[in-house]
Amino acid sequence: MFLFTDAYAMISVIRAQEGFIGKWGGLLNIPQMIGGLIFIWTIEGQVVLASVILTLMVAGQIHKRTPFSRLIGICHLPWLIMAPGLAHRVLDHEHGLMLKAWLIYVLITVTISLIFDVMDVWRFLRGDKTFAWAKADERS
Repeated sequence: MFLFTDAYAMISVIRAQEGFIGKWGGLLNIPQMIGGLIFIWTIEGQVVLASVILTLMVAGQIHKRTPFSRLIGICHLPWLIMAPGLAHRVLDHEHGLMLKAWLIYVLITVTISLIFDVMDVWRFLRGDKTFAWAKADERS
């Protein structure tokens, strides 16, 4: 299985896109990965790190089979469980300033992404299969 290489290939293709979309993935995933590693001793760090790895592997498989498909939004289903749990942990538990700031950043970016994901999956189900921002020669 090429779960990690497929995810890396997807990231490379998306980063090559013009405009904001190529940067959004980095703004979303890189801080989650780094923070997850920095805060690996906390349950929050472990959950976020595991979630980002899982979502990237699933997204890579979806992108491999249907490049630039709006269906890729379903890879973030674990976030629907993670986000409320993290919000609860932020509100009901004491955290250091850095951990709390990182968790708030994760919650904000995950929530924004989930909003787009719901819209994308809805559009996919209504027949709009590929992203408008994808270069025509890279869509299949």
